[in-house]
Amino acid sequence: MADRYANMQEDGDAEAVEECIQVDETDENFLDIIDNFDGMSDEDDEDVSFVSMGGDNEEDDTFDMIVGALEDIMMDDEFQQMQADFAAQHCNHFEATDENKLIYTEIFSKYTELIEGYLDTRLKQNLETFSMPAFMEMLMTREEEMKASDVFDVLVSCADFETFKELMLAHKTERDGGGVQLCVDVRALTVHVDEQEDG
Repeated sequence: MADRYANMQEDGDAEAVEECIQVDETDENFLDIIDNFDGMSDEDDEDVSFVSMGGDNEEDDTFDMIVGALEDIMMDDEFQQMQADFAAQHCNHFEATDENKLIYTEIFSKYTELIEGYLDTRLKQNLETFSMPAFMEMLMTREEEMKASDVFDVLVSCADFETFKELMLAHKTERDGGGVQLCVDVRALTVHVDEQEDG
């Protein structure tokens, strides 16, 4: 654990390191959320934050930094618009059949080149030492933990034709209004009032 905080010590923040490592459990303000998380009362209105001080190795830290940068890029309006514009321009060629036309391959190649080129350029702007081949190698060793992330979905859409085809078909369906819709039928009705009284 001491290795994890070596960077803080080198930066002259030795007091913070000692404070992180040595916790006095007899202190009345100490809340042991690891062993007693369920024991927190409703009176504890404060938010609980978990802070990562870095991984156990440099590769994990580098990977996490790249994934964070990728998430920022993919949430950017410019990236979203670029992806939507490409889909709008090419989705009309796609049909929801098992047969794949030759033009699909050409469009898939253009999409892969566009997305990978954009991500590579932006990542190199944000991270000086970024290397796409090295990142892809790291990604392959962490495939299971990344499967639920949006980053993985976008990267797979560049490498997997079927995922790309589904993306194009989904855009086409949305554009053509084929998604789930609410339809309201409004008609004029005549209301009759019964004027007869029983009695």
